[in-house]
Amino acid sequence: MFKKLSIDDLQPGMYVEAIAETKVKATGESGSHRIAQKGILRDQAAIGSLRNAGVVSVIVDTAREIKSETPSVQPLDPTPAKRNKLKSNKSFGDSLTNARALYQKAKELQAKAMENFASGQELDIESLVDMSDQFIESLFDNQDAMLCAAMMRTKDDYLLEHSINVAVLLAAFSKYIGLEQRIIRQLTLGGFLHDIGKIKVDDAILKKPGRLTPAEYEEMKRHVEYGIEAVQAIDSLPDISRQVIALHHEKLDGSGYPNKFSGEEISQYGRMASICDCYDAITASRCYKDGVVSSRAFKVLLDDSGKHFDGALVSQFIKCLGVYPVGSLVELKSGKLGVVIKSNQQSPLRPVVKLFYNVRHQHFIEVKDLDLARMNLNDEIERTVTQESLDIDIPRFFDEFIFN
Repeated sequence: MFKKLSIDDLQPGMYVEAIAETKVKATGESGSHRIAQKGILRDQAAIGSLRNAGVVSVIVDTAREIKSETPSVQPLDPTPAKRNKLKSNKSFGDSLTNARALYQKAKELQAKAMENFASGQELDIESLVDMSDQFIESLFDNQDAMLCAAMMRTKDDYLLEHSINVAVLLAAFSKYIGLEQRIIRQLTLGGFLHDIGKIKVDDAILKKPGRLTPAEYEEMKRHVEYGIEAVQAIDSLPDISRQVIALHHEKLDGSGYPNKFSGEEISQYGRMASICDCYDAITASRCYKDGVVSSRAFKVLLDDSGKHFDGALVSQFIKCLGVYPVGSLVELKSGKLGVVIKSNQQSPLRPVVKLFYNVRHQHFIEVKDLDLARMNLNDEIERTVTQESLDIDIPRFFDEFIFN
């Protein structure tokens, strides 16, 4: 039996036959269009994606609805972090200083969690929950500052920073597609914990500069199983957080690990986690490899869409971060170098950049913010660059000369 339902009345398990009506946000006009693929709404993330796309109502087939056999995910406590609905009055510098302090605190907490796990002690899950709340609050206060803080990383702390960055990316991504804050919270917590199992893998394997042997690769892949075991006894850990840990290396075509799940076997949250995990791993520099610029990472995600990654989610992820993600180092046509500190949704190719160096003359310049969307501006971004291509310690320079 077919039935027309408002987007607000949709529930996971319902079968969407067609989209009945959409609303174009820019004009307020209503219209209708077909969906690319019919199917079951797996979770709230799928409903959030429809809402974010401007869907007003859909046609569902009640005969094909799947009744949930498990209760809906509940927040860990009745008072999750409150969304800051007001625009922050802080300067970007102040917000970034606060975000970096929070990031450092998260690294210390993450290091302690891994140390406890390695020694057989129970994870202090409540501290990680509190950190997730602080990250979400910071993200709603100034998302650009939080994303920028996540991009200022070091090679030696990859394992710690990667988990934190995946948490930040999951928080920003889930916020962008319109998920409820309690879901954002649980995804963020999952990001913090997604690689906890790597503490059980030998450093010689994790940091090996060359290609892993088949035996070494099999052991490295076991970090997912180790992670699942690490949280198995934590009753308060939400199912969504567990999905992030268990599914972030599964691929749509069944070629992932540890269970070779494919298609519908991988939840929306698992698909989101795999995208965030891959993006940060590709763009990060490690002791044995340099990171790549965001555009190349986006190309990898797009090339593997439909095979490894959910193509619709990849497109949303790229829109979330923007053509030039906050924290990216960019060189302008004028030869000036800067870091992107604010994205521009209306004009993605023209973000706000904090300039500090002249590549052609190879010297520092007066630090200033440049809004590339400004009228009559005869300058634009020519390319993105990596920190490794420059003889500059970017995080240290920013700490000492820009945001102090």
